[in-house]
This record gives sequence, structure tokens and C-alpha cells, in this order.
Amino acid sequence: MEKVKTAILIIWFLLVSISSPLWVGCIYMNITGHGKGYMYDMGSEADIAVLFGVVGLLLWLLAILPVTFSLCKKCFQKKKSFVWLPFLAFAGLFLLGICILGWHDFIKLFGYGYPSADVFHQ
Repeated sequence: MEKVKTAILIIWFLLVSISSPLWVGCIYMNITGHGKGYMYDMGSEADIAVLFGVVGLLLWLLAILPVTFSLCKKCFQKKKSFVWLPFLAFAGLFLLGICILGWHDFIKLFGYGYPSADVFHQ
């Protein structure tokens, strides 16, 4: 039963780690008030986007932190120097997620690659 639990933890860790670039980008967009995109003026809806961003951040942390700590504990029990393996795996899988998403699309989540808003108000 312990092996099944560990296998489920690893699969969950892989899925959340690979999807983390998209999560982080969407959370950033919402927290900064650009939940519908950077070319759209949300006005009073920006407050709701910030709330969605905070809720999304809490959900992401709830999805990744317990499984990461659990895997760190299991690695520590095997060998003390293995405690860093889950963190290194997360970093590698995060980079893999960026490769899958594409660097251009990933960086666009943070507002880069869009023309300045002043261009449209002239």
C-alpha cells in the first residue's frame, strides 16, 4: 500500500510541477489585475481578478507544497543528501513545462510582448 501511495504522490508531483508555469503566469495576471489579458481594461472587474489570483495562489500552494514536503521526507529517510531531489525535480519539470508551453507564450503571461497601452489612446 505504501508503494501505491508513493506512486500517486510522484504522479501528482509530476503533473503539478509541469503545469506550474501556466499556474504561475495566470496567478500573476490575476493578481496584477489583468485577468482577461493585457490589452483589456478591466476597470472595476480588476478587484475580482485580484481575488481570483489570491485564491489561485492558495490552491497552487495547496497542490504543490504538501506533496513536495512528503517527497522530501521520503527522500530524507532514504539518505539525508537526497532531501534536495524533489526541489531539483520541480525546477527541471518547471523548465520542461515552459518548453511545452513555449517561451514566447510563457513570457506573454507576464505582459512582455504586448504593445504599450499608450499606443491605443493616441
